[in-house]
Amino acid sequence: MHMRILLTCLLFLTGCSSQTVTVRQYGGMRDALRMGNTQSRVTFKEISSKPHAFAVGALTELEGEITILDGKILVATTPDGAIASSTLGSDEQSATFLTVAYVDNWTRDSIPPDMDFETAVETVAKRNGVNVDEPFPFYVSAHTNSFDLHVINGFCPVASPDLPNKDQPWRLHGAETDMLIVGFFAKEQEGVMTHHGSNIHMHGIVTSGKEPISGHLDKVDIAAGSSIFVPAM
Repeated sequence: MHMRILLTCLLFLTGCSSQTVTVRQYGGMRDALRMGNTQSRVTFKEISSKPHAFAVGALTELEGEITILDGKILVATTPDGAIASSTLGSDEQSATFLTVAYVDNWTRDSIPPDMDFETAVETVAKRNGVNVDEPFPFYVSAHTNSFDLHVINGFCPVASPDLPNKDQPWRLHGAETDMLIVGFFAKEQEGVMTHHGSNIHMHGIVTSGKEPISGHLDKVDIAAGSSIFVPAM
């Protein structure tokens, strides 16, 4: 997958057309990560039945991370817990939990300076007419100062603190790089769409290397001025 080509295509989705964006949730974080209900909830074929899908979630049985950017499904897995790879998803694969929205048009803005990322997303959304009391998607063409990313490997390390090394998530601690971020801002959705203590669930795709590296973003420090996109209202 050529991420720079994909980003160029995404820029053509920006516009002023009004639209109604509905965020749909399949499964939930608490149900899968804490309760162990990791069965299939929706297939990639079903998600791909409509164009312009944007989504984040986890594979069935928590076998990896799912990031969907304008219908392009990227799956990150780490079978041995030591090395992670990102590949294109196939129709027969499925998610145990997934947050998805279909967005035809986006508004482009810039990350405000001197704000934590969650506050910055909410600020940009408000000034562009997005109702921040309802869940909404966003994506970012970012230059990062630092980030922490992981790829789950069958178990939640918080729910199962004594995991052997082979079942631990693969983790990447990085500094300055180019990254595409896909995420959802959602108030009062902790344990369903977002982790506890956060209004954001986001995944990152590192685009600066020969092959993309994707996964769940635990934290990120983004350079001010990076482009952020919210649904055009």
